[in-house]
Amino acid sequence: MAKPRKDLHSSGDSDLGAAHGFGVWAAQYYQCACDFRPPPGFSPVPYFLLCRAIELQLKALHLARKSEEAVKTKFGHGLVRAYEALNAVDRTLTSAELKLLKAADAVYSRKGFEYFHARDALVRWQEIPPLPALDALARTILRLPPEDPTAA
Repeated sequence: MAKPRKDLHSSGDSDLGAAHGFGVWAAQYYQCACDFRPPPGFSPVPYFLLCRAIELQLKALHLARKSEEAVKTKFGHGLVRAYEALNAVDRTLTSAELKLLKAADAVYSRKGFEYFHARDALVRWQEIPPLPALDALARTILRLPPEDPTAA
């Protein structure tokens, strides 16, 4: 197996290539959430896709100043941890949006949208934010314009 080239991975203070890539992937996860058609009843899939889009966008902002390894080590899958560590100019969420991020993070950071746990089905799903609100939060973090309610 070939060794990875050192010039492909940043060992410096930032990783602009990764920052761009994470931003592109954030948009792709968001698009998948938009395209997903859930079956009747509850599905964790759109919640996971939206949270992953949020995570990647937050990490993209950090990668402009830190290495990929530093970002991975410091934030893991923690949405709130990554948000609160942003520069002040990038922390633009309202208190209501931050509360929403915290509610989503409580499930997402523990991989609650990926693995089924009976307790989650009984309790935690009642605590997760409404999907339209999480979608609006993702749009805000990805810096997309608000959805046009008149568009069909």
